[in-house]
Amino acid sequence: MADVAREAGVSVATAGRALGNYGRVRDDLREQVQAAAQRLGYSPNAVARSMRSGGTRSIGFVGADISNPYFATAMRGICDVAREQGYEPILANSDDRLEVERAAVSVLLDKQVEGIVVAPTSVTDVAHLERAKELGVPIVLLDRHTGALEADSVVIDNEAAAYQAVAHLLGLGHRRVGLLACVDPAEGPELVTRTGTGRLSVRGAARPSIDRIRGYLAAVDDHRATSSAELIQYTPLSDAAQAQRRAEALLTQPQPPTAVFATDNVTTQGLFMAARRRGLAIPEDVSLVGFDDLDWTTLVDPPLTVVAQSPLDMGRAAAARLFERIKGDDRPAERIVLPTELVVRSSTAEHSHGVRAHSG
Repeated sequence: MADVAREAGVSVATAGRALGNYGRVRDDLREQVQAAAQRLGYSPNAVARSMRSGGTRSIGFVGADISNPYFATAMRGICDVAREQGYEPILANSDDRLEVERAAVSVLLDKQVEGIVVAPTSVTDVAHLERAKELGVPIVLLDRHTGALEADSVVIDNEAAAYQAVAHLLGLGHRRVGLLACVDPAEGPELVTRTGTGRLSVRGAARPSIDRIRGYLAAVDDHRATSSAELIQYTPLSDAAQAQRRAEALLTQPQPPTAVFATDNVTTQGLFMAARRRGLAIPEDVSLVGFDDLDWTTLVDPPLTVVAQSPLDMGRAAAARLFERIKGDDRPAERIVLPTELVVRSSTAEHSHGVRAHSG
């Protein structure tokens, strides 16, 4: 299929629709693809072609962790758009594990879905998503973008969002700003290292967790604040109990941070619970900024300052783009960046430069 598309000068998705007789394809492009297939001696699988010809009026969504409020809300946005289009969504949870994601995509292809929205576990290992595209199934990436796959993506500017959050704390006079970051345990303790210039740097391909760490480091450098690996703690994905333990380790250092930025909703919850468990007053003893404007962040005392994004809008945007592809849109792949907002509440305040007392 990829060879036919290349010969005809069209996308793999267009070639798949033209040869599979589903979706919308211009007559001239259909003839172009059929001529290319004839020149190359390409014969599509008759069973697969017949199964596709009527369409299943279904799409797939593979979320990293659908128990996480972010992905649950994004899923709602996808479902809303699917049903507006007269389609039914088939949902899968990858648990942010690549082998589970591969299996989920394979099952969705077996179910003959007409497109897939996926929050990819890896931004480098995407062969299974490439295969889906070669079969003529459009792919739209949610929350994460990769240059390894020619596919639309719906994301936020994670580095800029994190930079704004940390700059807010630094602007309040905090010089020791901690970071509680949610990362893949396989990335190891050497995720952030000091370069030859003395600056801290984060390694790894761009994705939300890495980009948010990168934004934190950039803000600290630009404001000439304390740059120390001791001010950074990592916690596994979607592990609230571990997030609380790592936050406590950060808050009970001999020279603890006077403010902390948490990189997602799980670490935000863990950070808040750790501060409460240690008997720290917020923001008098420690200022907190979290990520994701969930309902609970306004119900606690004090209400939390957060980076707000809209997973509902992201899910709707991803699904809308997917249906444009299903209906025959052949424009080049697009990276759609939705806005974020720093919502300032009562969990942050000017640093008093006093000595913070610890409760045990």
